[in-house]
Amino acid sequence: MNLKFIWSTLEESSEILFDNYGYPAADKAAEELSLPPGYYAWVTPLWLFDAEPFTIAEFMRHFPYGLAQVNEERLASAVQQGYLASDGQGMYRATESGRAAAVRLMQAGDKTMSTLTPMPKESLRTIGNLLARISDAASSTPEPPAHVLIKAKRDLYQRTNTFALLEGFVAHCLLLEGHRDDCYFATWRAHKIEGHTWEVLDRLSQSDALTFDELHEKTSGRGVTREIHAEDVQELARRGWVDDALGKIQITSAGRQVRAEVEAETERLFFAPWSCLNESESGELASLAGQLRDGVRALDEQK
Repeated sequence: MNLKFIWSTLEESSEILFDNYGYPAADKAAEELSLPPGYYAWVTPLWLFDAEPFTIAEFMRHFPYGLAQVNEERLASAVQQGYLASDGQGMYRATESGRAAAVRLMQAGDKTMSTLTPMPKESLRTIGNLLARISDAASSTPEPPAHVLIKAKRDLYQRTNTFALLEGFVAHCLLLEGHRDDCYFATWRAHKIEGHTWEVLDRLSQSDALTFDELHEKTSGRGVTREIHAEDVQELARRGWVDDALGKIQITSAGRQVRAEVEAETERLFFAPWSCLNESESGELASLAGQLRDGVRALDEQK
């Protein structure tokens, strides 16, 4: 059974649901609340930590690609706006208005998706039950990888009753996305490398030779500075993973091999819990995943 195909099919349905229904509904709710631009930067940690205090370092265990300084600046803005409180020593906590806004955005997306019927409920329930078995198995696997995102997401979905949405498909699919991220983070972190440095290598693996300006433009979305990206290139060149000669930067064969090994190990760790399904159940999941994708596509075309 081609587990990669099953997973990519499930992911496609999830992406359509969120990109075309969940996130637009949340954005509309944010507009109604008059939230300032960039609100996902502080809403995301509130979803993860709720009323519990957290530090930038704890937040970046879940999202390790940016810079601590940039995250601090973004959270400082939320403190000024009253959505977060800070003790001045690097500890943050949601305010009541911040928690209320975060819950309102999630509920708006969930409410919109809950009205959709991409396939019969019985079939959706079967998908949800099969994915629940896999996500439960993933949550109980020995570490590494550490169960960071999958645990935070499970806690969030229990608080917000997301497991009821679309008969459990959405929550358990997102739990598995969190598990895959946990596997990926653990695998590239084994190379003792920063997230923003790894992201540069990943970008170069998807491109031909780039000038530094082109590379920075393609990887600057998280607020990483030119100076940091220059240091990233130097670090990758020192390891022999990129070549920055002649004014162009490109990944070397050694860099491609490292990235391929990380991807392969990530896949091995991610799909290991799927063995909890027998061949017949995997076949049923494959068939239902295809039906769900077709149903979601059809809904989207009818919009």
